[in-house]
Amino acid sequence: MSERDVEERVGELARGLRRVAAELFAVAAGHPDAARGRELSAVAQRLVGGVLARLDGGGGTDPAGPRDVGTALGELVELYLPGLEQIPDEDPVMIDPDLSYGQRGHLHRAKRGSGSPFAAAPLWTEHVPSRGKVVLRGLTSHREVLRRMHRSYVTRRDLEGPEGDLAVRVLRGCEAIQRSRAVKASDYDRAWNLRLLMETLQWRALVTAAAHGEHAHAHLQTQLRQLEVLAAAVLELDTAVRQRADFLDARVADATLRVTSLLSNWPPVVDEAADDR
Repeated sequence: MSERDVEERVGELARGLRRVAAELFAVAAGHPDAARGRELSAVAQRLVGGVLARLDGGGGTDPAGPRDVGTALGELVELYLPGLEQIPDEDPVMIDPDLSYGQRGHLHRAKRGSGSPFAAAPLWTEHVPSRGKVVLRGLTSHREVLRRMHRSYVTRRDLEGPEGDLAVRVLRGCEAIQRSRAVKASDYDRAWNLRLLMETLQWRALVTAAAHGEHAHAHLQTQLRQLEVLAAAVLELDTAVRQRADFLDARVADATLRVTSLLSNWPPVVDEAADDR
């Protein structure tokens, strides 16, 4: 058996295990016995964080390469984000989705004017004495606003390095899932709830990447593997919708149920102790 044949077999096995993990998460989410549900969820998490981590390249390698080739995420990105390999060229990269309207107003005002005010903003890892202090409109400079609200946004400078590359893959994967035909053809509530979930996952990935370091790198790899399980279920539904275009079709209905069950308890709790092993 050639090396290429071996890689294809391993890839096929990994895809099958992702489907199994998705089924386990879905069953755990809807299990009538909460304790049993937690046990099943833990088993699925071990599968994602242990077995799949090794199949996807071992402890120090990013899963499936820099472009997620041959994965559900990669397929969704190819389908719905053609040619878009980077996040939009703007600062900040993302603002905390949980900010209040007033807090967002401070950052939006700081963005006004020529140039990019965030270019001089402190890095996420820098010590900033004024961070967290209350910002009053008109009483502080734009620079001081950026210093005080340093934990409420992530800039491109925060994402320089391998952790930033992983975070970009999370962002692109989340965007591709939201743009999929399966999501756009679903009901409003499901699409809206998925959007909120994707915002949370994206923000979490950016914050983790901005912290840098080995722990951040391992944590992001776990996030990508978890997102891959969700993407596998969405891709299955997306394929069924594109082929059948009828949510009453049995195949579409079954795939919809799996995605809905999976999302009801997503994302799964990350076993940080497992990441460190």
